Amino acid sequence: MYRAAVARALGFLWTLPNTVLGLVLGLLTFQRPRLVRGVVAFDRAERGLTWVLRRLDRTAMTVGHVVVSARPLEGALLEHELHHVRQYRAWGPLFIPAYLLLAAVFGYRRHPFERAAMRAAGEVGGPAAGGELGGPGAGGELGGRGPSPPGSGPA
Repeated sequence: MYRAAVARALGFLWTLPNTVLGLVLGLLTFQRPRLVRGVVAFDRAERGLTWVLRRLDRTAMTVGHVVVSARPLEGALLEHELHHVRQYRAWGPLFIPAYLLLAAVFGYRRHPFERAAMRAAGEVGGPAAGGELGGPGAGGELGGRGPSPPGSGPA
């Protein structure tokens, strides 16, 4: 238990620059955040950045310990985004460059971070399966389509 708490704290500090960026992006939703399972969520309404996400056929994105979502974080979408939070804890400030590099090589459907998040959310086939989180406009920070620029894609 002690080791897990230390690991969580170190992961939080390691990804703190990403979380600060996520908070700035969250402010662009013009809504009050809420805490969901230890994550700061901006998911109350489709306004500001979340309105833009939907116009780009996206549902949510995770940046550090912050999730910006055009729909309430629950179920498979929540599990998907929480897995990205765990990835951010492991990769820290390297997450966004690594995500973008892998997106350039694999695209969205075969992206290792996305496939892992899809499995964590219960989408057995990952993005290529075209399930709820893998189809256009569905869950995941990219919503089932190709890579987005920093701050608008990695989740």
